[in-house]
Amino acid sequence: LQTCCVSAPVEAFRVATMPRPLKAILDDPEFAGQDPVVISACCSPITLTPGGCTAAADYWCERAGAAFHERYEACGSKTNEDDEEDDDDEDATGEEYGRRKKGKDKAASGGALKISELLKGVNLYELLECSEGSSQDEIKKAYRSLALSAHPDKQTKMDPDAAKQVQENFVRIQEAYELLSDPAKRMQYDSTLDFDDSLPKFKPGQDFFEVFSEAFRRNARFSVKRPVPELGSLQDEPKVWKRFYDFWYDFQSWRDPVMLAQADGEEILDLADAECREERRWMMRENERIARKYKQDERDRISKLVNLAESFDPRIQAEKEAKRAARAAEAAKREEERTAAKRAKDEAERQKREAEETARAAEEKKKKEEKAARDEIKERVKKLRQRLRGFHQAMKEHVVLEQLNEVCVQLKEEDLKALGDSVEAALRKDAMAAVALVHKAIESIGLAPLQVDDVSTSSGPTSQPEETAEEKEERMKKERQRQKKAAEREAKRKEEEATMAEEKAKREAEKAEERKKREELRKKEQVAAEAAKRAQEKKEEQKAKKDDEKKKKQEEQENQRREQQREEAKLKAQQQAEKDRLEAQSKKEEQDIERLVHLFSTDRIERFNKIELQTDDALGKALQEAVEGDASLAAALSFLKEQNDAEELRLDKAVALVSELSPVWPLGLPPPSHIRLPNDLRNRAKKAKNRIRDILQKFLVSAAAADTSTASEWQRGIVTGIEAIPAWSPTKQVEQPSPESPSGAAAAAGKKAKKAKAPKEEEDLDDLLAEFGATPSAKKGKKKK
Repeated sequence: LQTCCVSAPVEAFRVATMPRPLKAILDDPEFAGQDPVVISACCSPITLTPGGCTAAADYWCERAGAAFHERYEACGSKTNEDDEEDDDDEDATGEEYGRRKKGKDKAASGGALKISELLKGVNLYELLECSEGSSQDEIKKAYRSLALSAHPDKQTKMDPDAAKQVQENFVRIQEAYELLSDPAKRMQYDSTLDFDDSLPKFKPGQDFFEVFSEAFRRNARFSVKRPVPELGSLQDEPKVWKRFYDFWYDFQSWRDPVMLAQADGEEILDLADAECREERRWMMRENERIARKYKQDERDRISKLVNLAESFDPRIQAEKEAKRAARAAEAAKREEERTAAKRAKDEAERQKREAEETARAAEEKKKKEEKAARDEIKERVKKLRQRLRGFHQAMKEHVVLEQLNEVCVQLKEEDLKALGDSVEAALRKDAMAAVALVHKAIESIGLAPLQVDDVSTSSGPTSQPEETAEEKEERMKKERQRQKKAAEREAKRKEEEATMAEEKAKREAEKAEERKKREELRKKEQVAAEAAKRAQEKKEEQKAKKDDEKKKKQEEQENQRREQQREEAKLKAQQQAEKDRLEAQSKKEEQDIERLVHLFSTDRIERFNKIELQTDDALGKALQEAVEGDASLAAALSFLKEQNDAEELRLDKAVALVSELSPVWPLGLPPPSHIRLPNDLRNRAKKAKNRIRDILQKFLVSAAAADTSTASEWQRGIVTGIEAIPAWSPTKQVEQPSPESPSGAAAAAGKKAKKAKAPKEEEDLDDLLAEFGATPSAKKGKKKK
């Protein structure tokens, strides 16, 4: 089927080749067990109208919009693997707890949590009889159960005090439920509950999982992501405890830093006091600025906990030890390979040197053998020559000695031996035969045998006839040839001797060079061996020294760590003591302030009840009568009218002057700055103040002038501003008038009697007022003076 994008009425669904219109109906019986036929995933809404093709009884058309696309088209592009990955992500991420919506985040966390006076110091979970981990449904059920049992209408008749307590308890339950039923306010309240922020102290020998599991479970209550993984056990796989540490390193806490700052004594601005939107935003920014530090402190605390656990976790230590052992094994393997390569290289060099030494030794041996052979041959040749020359005595008359010597020089060893043996054998038989053999040898070397007579006649007269010129020339020619050959033989012999001497000198030089090289090599090897030995000794010495330094350093570090731990423990104890002292002081201050607020509220209520029973005319009449009966007061009011003060300041001074007349007149004075009344009392106080000031303003306008000289010193001080306007004091319900005024004599006497009964309480309250910046009554000091 071809899909078509349809935006026209239902008739556009019809296809020419189809016997009936296509219908995108999931519940059509004809489509049972089949995949739906998608005509369009984005068609416009269709309005069924009577008549036409839509008039059929079984006609049904639906819109296939975004929901259809999400169910049947979008899911088709998602594989099973993606689904599995999404499931894994959901399991890994878990439920998120305590996350506010974006629109309410800033509004909910920008200001402090308001708790009424009835709920201060009360655990709301204990009040509702549920646990801190209870769900909203459980809290709702607990509230409904308590509402039925604690409702005042359900109680039997009782005295007024008991009925009042029941009413207050029911109000507490209602306010507690209103606070805990709001998730944002509940998180703020949970952030103010007492919590142990301390880190566990782990000592060697303790069970790591027992010590740290409790700390992690305690902090897991503030996790945004749920479920929170457990610390596990020693048998866990690495991926399990690594996932645990990854979770805590990325820990997200819902603990409200604004409430932490408020609990620590920081001044948090109340957003309800903002008069406009700009002021509210400024308050939120100030609160966020203060809370930022506490939020970072919370992150640092969790990070310290995780780092401390990592430093003592036996699984991490085992993994580090395994990695360290693997690195040591790898280093040892590399060192062994390097040592093996060095040994192989040294062995190859040694074998090469041994081969060279063997070759040199063999060559020297060969040379020695050759020399010995040559010397032996020389010795034999020398003996053979001496033997042959020894036969010359027997043949001296027929053989010339020079020619015989020439034969000895030119013939080889075998020829000399053979000639010697032949001559020796011939001399035993016939000397001429031996001479013939010698002559034959002389001829073999290219010389003509000379007769001894020829040689001898050349030096003296002879009986032979003179030789001819040709014979003489021939003889001279032969003699020159003989001399030439003798010179050549002598030169050849000298050349051979020079060559042999040169070869011998060369061999000696080579031997000396070889000996020098061997000696130098031996010295180098000896020096290298000694250097290697010294290096090894130095290395061992350095290693021992490093081990000693490392051991000493470890001992110093251990001592420093212990000293640091002692210092940290001491500092922590001091900090904890200081913190406890500050908390106790802060708690005492809060209690004192609450007491002052209670006393002031009680005093105001009594005065409100009295002023509400009187009309403005009655109050004005009473004021007129009191002024007429007190000349100093009339003088003071007349003196006040003469001053050029602002209207508000003039009324404040007037209220101060008449404040001793009756309990209602002090209501016209401003309340102490450090005391804040509840909203209902603040409204009543504002109304009473306006009434008193209106009455005084009318009286000042209509009052007649009087002699100002009769005013007392205190009254003049009030008018001129020298004396401070009296403030409310908890030591008395009504400010005492000046001793000079006759209307205040009885009140002063009554106060003296009261002060005499409880002097210690008065002294403590004065110190308390001074500590909180309240100004004691100026009239009191004047009176003592």
